[in-house]
Amino acid sequence: MNQEYFKILESAYNKATKEIQKDKGKSFLNSLNEKQRRWILNIAEKSESLKAVVTALATSLVKKIEDPQQDVRYHKQALKGGYSGRTIDTNYVTPFFKKKFRRLAMKESGWLTRSIEQPHPFTLDFPGRIRDKVVKESFLRILNDLEEKKAKPEKYLIALFILLIQKTLLKQTKLTHIVFSNKFTINLIINCLKLHFFKKYPVSGASRLPVVAIYSIYQILISDVARFENKRLLPLRSHISPDMRAKGVGDVEIVDKKGNYFEAVEIKHGIPIDSVIIGDAFEKFKESPIRRYYLLTTVEPNIKVGEEEKVKNIVEKIKTEHGCEVIVNGLIPSLQYYLRLVEKPERFIENYTKNLEKEFSKTTEVKEAHIKAWRNIIKTKFK
Repeated sequence: MNQEYFKILESAYNKATKEIQKDKGKSFLNSLNEKQRRWILNIAEKSESLKAVVTALATSLVKKIEDPQQDVRYHKQALKGGYSGRTIDTNYVTPFFKKKFRRLAMKESGWLTRSIEQPHPFTLDFPGRIRDKVVKESFLRILNDLEEKKAKPEKYLIALFILLIQKTLLKQTKLTHIVFSNKFTINLIINCLKLHFFKKYPVSGASRLPVVAIYSIYQILISDVARFENKRLLPLRSHISPDMRAKGVGDVEIVDKKGNYFEAVEIKHGIPIDSVIIGDAFEKFKESPIRRYYLLTTVEPNIKVGEEEKVKNIVEKIKTEHGCEVIVNGLIPSLQYYLRLVEKPERFIENYTKNLEKEFSKTTEVKEAHIKAWRNIIKTKFK
């Protein structure tokens, strides 16, 4: 393996860190001209949703630093004068991102993305369908700047890392402004959650918010409710890791002392429950001795219109043949009920906030827009 690539990445990352410590990277970013700064900002701003572009850019910059004579627009060996961008990405760039920018890292390589792996050079007329036209143009303009105007790849790589470090380092929300008084009611909590769940976001991932909410209330129930004595709440699984999901039975899972599933919750956002969803759920837990399985949805009515009898029949069949009680309900009514069971409902707000930030730090499902929205709701509703 060519350790030079790792050295280049580490060096740029360390320099970016120093620039952030000095003046939050302002002076370094201002050393780029206006167009260069705009291009790199455009890419960093969409780094969560267009990870493959970020990876391809970082790979191109690293290669250009390692071999200044290489025209990095020719990212495939099949192209005349080209090199294997995918090989460098797979062996060096993506492993580095998993270490430093976990939530922005590809699973294997940016070159497995259809829009990037096109057998065409990254010239200004590159036909790959990168879905954000501004990001696509910025990416191609940077590479054009390197090759046609001899811009310094080191400056671009350090600038990219400054912006990514700033984006992934989310400050902890301080809850000191929340006043735990008589106005802190269950209805107020529910209203805040509705605002958070159903807000129109410019990014994906809102379906993860109800999952985090249910998990947050179970963290309290597991210690406060006698039913869960000697039971354990498993960590949240990622929605976007099919290999991980295959090992679980639901979004929220409780096991007994032997590690057997005791209770689980599957959550749907914006989708009513029907017999097919229940059948799919049964396939997940039919081999386990689970006692109770909840299917909760954020929509009302919670059962698909016309499916009421089918749902009733399949629930009864599962109870008779397996023994598990399947409960279909609305997510909001369930949260209201759970909050009535706990002695201090305000603990839920603390749990939910911490879990949102934990999810933000380790996955790309909860995004900065969701965190900012929740902070704003807390600030306005609990001041």
